[in-house]
Amino acid sequence: MSTTRLLLLGAVRIFQPVHGYLLRRELLSWQVEDWAHVKPGSIYSGLRTLTAHGLIEEVAGEPVAYRLTPDGEVEFRRLLVAALREPDAGDATRLLGGLCFMTALPRAEVREALGARVLVLEAMTSNAEATVRSIEQTRLAPAPAAELSRLIGHWLAGEHSWVRELCDRLDAGHYRFAGDPGAPDQPVEGIWPPAVLDFGESA
Repeated sequence: MSTTRLLLLGAVRIFQPVHGYLLRRELLSWQVEDWAHVKPGSIYSGLRTLTAHGLIEEVAGEPVAYRLTPDGEVEFRRLLVAALREPDAGDATRLLGGLCFMTALPRAEVREALGARVLVLEAMTSNAEATVRSIEQTRLAPAPAAELSRLIGHWLAGEHSWVRELCDRLDAGHYRFAGDPGAPDQPVEGIWPPAVLDFGESA
């Protein structure tokens, strides 16, 4: 539910006030059925749930439109930071959802979250390697079970490499984040001149 909640809050935030059918059409154009397992019908039920929880509110009109409440803004930011910061080997959709909205945060905050993610990924990779060694040495589990941890280790190592590459791109000025100076649209190359960027030391 956290990925669906993030997607709905983030999309409402971008287009608010937005009608449910327009939100549904937009999210489906992002192919959320394929990578986030969000079914078309669940979008409407999700909007009703968010309304009941006070995270979005209805805007008077016909048809009804939605916009974020202050609590919805807080929840959106919480889910977004967690999606970028906290790896979840069992649910890749959280990170994918976070990438959809990462530019809603300041560049420095995204870099800090990704830097923390790198450290967690390194610890998780080390743990997977230790599990392989334990299985091989103690023989308390079927030998092929070691392949599960090897595979997980490779997944984690691949994500670790990608996160470091993404951090390098952000440091080089790729994308426009909340608070970045300049025109509303990013340059054609997708890179902001280094002279106008100031996001402190790299993590």
